[in-house]
Amino acid sequence: MRHFVPHFTSKPLPPRPSEGRGRGWGEQLRKKLFLARDKMDAGLADFSHIYWLGGSPCSGKTSAAKALASRCGLDYYSCDDAFYHHARRITPERQPVFQRVMQYGCAELWLRPVEALLADELAVYEEEFPFILEDLAGLGRQRPVIAEGAALLPWLIAPRIASPSRAMYMVPTPAFQWQHYSRREWTAEVLKDCPDPELAFQHWMERDIGFAVRVALRAGELGLPVLQVDGSRTLEENTAAVQAHFHLA
Repeated sequence: MRHFVPHFTSKPLPPRPSEGRGRGWGEQLRKKLFLARDKMDAGLADFSHIYWLGGSPCSGKTSAAKALASRCGLDYYSCDDAFYHHARRITPERQPVFQRVMQYGCAELWLRPVEALLADELAVYEEEFPFILEDLAGLGRQRPVIAEGAALLPWLIAPRIASPSRAMYMVPTPAFQWQHYSRREWTAEVLKDCPDPELAFQHWMERDIGFAVRVALRAGELGLPVLQVDGSRTLEENTAAVQAHFHLA
């Protein structure tokens, strides 16, 4: 649906699998994933080789994950890249909120109360998470993997790690988020068909701010580190902080 933004972020829609390669999803990994998917029970899979980098949009987590994959010899898994494949597999019985949100127009997606937008966002991520686990199980264990995306909610990741050193969350401050989103030209394109684009953008920002607060709070309660992004550090400095937490050489 053209008004839907995958993972409820402001990123443009990634290509469907039939339209080309997703960002950071290598062709060999893609083939391996599809060959192994039906043979793997994700619920029983061992995820001890995975580094989980979650958080809120506009925090730089994608750039950090890609940089670490390149410099440390990791496979890179992006939740955003996998989104369309997951969306094509949902059913009303198993993913009712995901199914409903995929039918929304711009007004339904952005002009409802912010509390409802946030509730939908969290519910969709929870419904999508089993697909993410299947993907990761299908990649095998030949190399460590860094998995990145807003969909990696702290309460979903905590039961799957043996140490807090395997997960980290990056969240922007409200001021940093507003400043950087307002500079992105394609935000206007995402909202151009809304009856009230200005209000839609305000709801978008308030929802993402609420998401960042929720993620940071729950991560802290679960003993998982949170890196607050406020512009006082460079992207490289933030990436180095993630690398140090993961103990990556």
